Amino acid sequence: MSDLLNWSPLYVGRWFGARVRLHITLILFVSFLLLTSVVRLAAEGTLPDLARTAAWLVLLLLALAAHELGHAVTARALGVDQDEVHVWPLGSLVGPSFTMRSSENFLVAMAGPVVSGSLFMTCAIALKVFVGAQFVWNPFGNEGDAGAPRMAGGLLAQPLTPVWVLGWFGYLNFVLMLTNLIPALPFDGGRMFRAYFGGTAVASRDNPYALWTARASALLLIVVGVIRIAVSRRLDGATLIALGLLIEFLVRREAYYLEDGYFDDGVFGYDFSEGYTSLESTPAKVQPRRESVIKRWRRKRSEIRRERRLTRELAEERRMDQILEKLHREGKAGLSAEEHRFLLNCSARLRDRTKSRD
Repeated sequence: MSDLLNWSPLYVGRWFGARVRLHITLILFVSFLLLTSVVRLAAEGTLPDLARTAAWLVLLLLALAAHELGHAVTARALGVDQDEVHVWPLGSLVGPSFTMRSSENFLVAMAGPVVSGSLFMTCAIALKVFVGAQFVWNPFGNEGDAGAPRMAGGLLAQPLTPVWVLGWFGYLNFVLMLTNLIPALPFDGGRMFRAYFGGTAVASRDNPYALWTARASALLLIVVGVIRIAVSRRLDGATLIALGLLIEFLVRREAYYLEDGYFDDGVFGYDFSEGYTSLESTPAKVQPRRESVIKRWRRKRSEIRRERRLTRELAEERRMDQILEKLHREGKAGLSAEEHRFLLNCSARLRDRTKSRD
C-alpha cells in the first residue's frame, strides 16, 4: 500500500471500460457494521438488528453500483477515458485532479448525482402515491431507523417489508446525491466545478478557485458537525467533521503538488500545441524542480511524492513513445481507435492548459 487513497484491494471488473475496485474504507465500513451487529446478537440476541443492518448495506451497495454505472455509461457514450474507480461508501474516491477536460467531464461527473437523484425521487413518489408513506427528507435520517419511511399513522415502516426496502433504497440514493454535490474533491461536485471552469485554470498558483472552494466547504462541514454534536447531541456530526477533514487533507495534498510545479510540466514533456507532428521536432521539456521553502521534512515529502508520480507515469510514457513511433512509421491511418483517442486526449489537455494561461 503506497497510497491510502488508492488502496482498493478488491477488483470487481470493468464497467463499460472503467476498472472498478472496492476501496478499503468501504470494506472496513461494511465489516465494522456487520461485526457490531453480530456482537450485539451474541450479547442481546437481537437478530432483527443484524438482518436490518445486512439488508440496508446490500441496498447501499446497489445504490453505489447504480451511481458508478451512471458515470461509466456516460463516459462510454461520450468517448471519455475514465480513470480507475475506487468505490468507497459515498461513491468514487477521487484524489487531486491535474487535468479536467471541459464539458464532457462535467457531464460524466454529473451523471452519478443525476442517477442517484432520479432513483430517490422515484422511490419518494412511489411511497407517497401507492402507500401514502412519507419519504425521509432529513439527510441525517429518523431516530432509531434512519431510512425507514413514516407510514400514514405516524409510525415507521416495519423493517424488511417492501415499503421499508423501498424507503431505505431511496434514502441512501438521496444521501449519495447530496454528498456528491459538495463542490470539493473527492466528490462529484468537485469534479463538476473543475470541469465547468475548464482545463487546469481552477488549480493553479494564479487561479486557485478549486482549492479555496474546497477549503470553504471543509470549514462549513466541520462547523456544522461541531454544532450538531454540541446542540443536538447527535454523533452523526462526527461524520461531517470527518468529511471536512478529508477534504482539507486533499486540499493540502494538492497544494503540495502545486509547490512541486506539477502543472507547469507538459504532457509527459511533449508539446501538442501544433498537432502530432510537433512531437517529432519538439524535445521533451524537463521542468526544474521547485524546492519548497517551508521546512526540510516538507521538501523530503515532496521528493517522495514526485518519485511516486514519475513511477506511475513511466508506463504511460512508454505507451506514448510506442504510439509516436507507429505514427512516424505508418502515419495517422495506421493508428487504432484507442491510440487515436489517446493522442486526441493528450492534445485536448494541452489546449486547455494553453487557454488557461492566455
